[in-house]
Amino acid sequence: MLHQALIVVEIQQADPDPNGWIQVQATGRACIVCPCGLNTGFIDKTEAAQQHRDHLENRFVRHYPENAQAQGVVNEMIGDLMGEG
Repeated sequence: MLHQALIVVEIQQADPDPNGWIQVQATGRACIVCPCGLNTGFIDKTEAAQQHRDHLENRFVRHYPENAQAQGVVNEMIGDLMGEG
């Protein structure tokens, strides 16, 4: 399984600066996403940082039944293509 977990920081629009330029500010929340199916949703940035570390160290175990089902279908298709089915 490919793991390339990314931290996505949540931002929101702030008041424009005196010259009218749009400004943004961090909300203090972040989301962790990974091709394996991990998606924490926006949570406190400290918790997000810890979950990112834990996930990449393979200590963060989470089950995604829909991904397991999809992986089973993919494995079956690969088996058919390789003449194993």
